[in-house]
Amino acid sequence: MGSGNKYQDAQTGVSYQILQPTYVGDLLIRSFSMQSCGAKKEQWLAAIYGETRSIQFLETDAAVKCSNPGLGVKVATATINGNKATIVAFCDPALKAQWKNCKTSDIHNYGGYAMWKVPATKTLHGTEVEVLVSGLTYANLLTIARGMKPVGK
Repeated sequence: MGSGNKYQDAQTGVSYQILQPTYVGDLLIRSFSMQSCGAKKEQWLAAIYGETRSIQFLETDAAVKCSNPGLGVKVATATINGNKATIVAFCDPALKAQWKNCKTSDIHNYGGYAMWKVPATKTLHGTEVEVLVSGLTYANLLTIARGMKPVGK
């Protein structure tokens, strides 16, 4: 492991497909790590770009649940590179009107995420992908998510 590409290096250590963002706007990478998912389970990828405006990329084997993006309202579904994604905005459940009326435009105000599964390939397990944004729009979220591409093994 030492190609200079953290995503490529991560792929060498796991049996599920790692995806790499091709677009993050002007945001710089802040952290990249492989996180523990418990005994006898593969690690999952967590990458964070930006600070006030930010993107988090979380990837794990599709058969294993290792992270929870948080409570929000499903505001849409979208197609991400041929896969159906759930789109969630982080509206506040304590504010009943906000929660009830939560919509895609609220992703800019409160943050949100896209979550989808990428099918297995002949040699790699499927992947569950979460792209979480803060300070970015629904359109930004879709552009970023659709820019995720598999790295080679």
